[in-house]
Amino acid sequence: MYQLQIRHLAKEDIQLIVDYYDEKVSTSVSDKFLENLYFEFSFLTKNPEKFQVKYRNTRVRYLKNFPFGIHYQIKKNSFIEILAIIHTSRNPNSWKHKH
Repeated sequence: MYQLQIRHLAKEDIQLIVDYYDEKVSTSVSDKFLENLYFEFSFLTKNPEKFQVKYRNTRVRYLKNFPFGIHYQIKKNSFIEILAIIHTSRNPNSWKHKH
């Protein structure tokens, strides 16, 4: 099983998504988003290589029921680095400009 490391700016991505759902939709939706996200994190720690490389050694796992992708890399020391959580309508390279 791999260890999970979430970059600070990826944590900010998560907080912005939760804040948006809390403000515009409902707290129950933001709770479901977080539940789905944590499920996918857990899945990634067991199966990180299941998803193909999209660009420069970066992989993407898409959330079910939410329009977001978890962009991550597998590192040599047996850990997964979460780089960004990006809405599927955005350019997947956008995280590179702020990270």
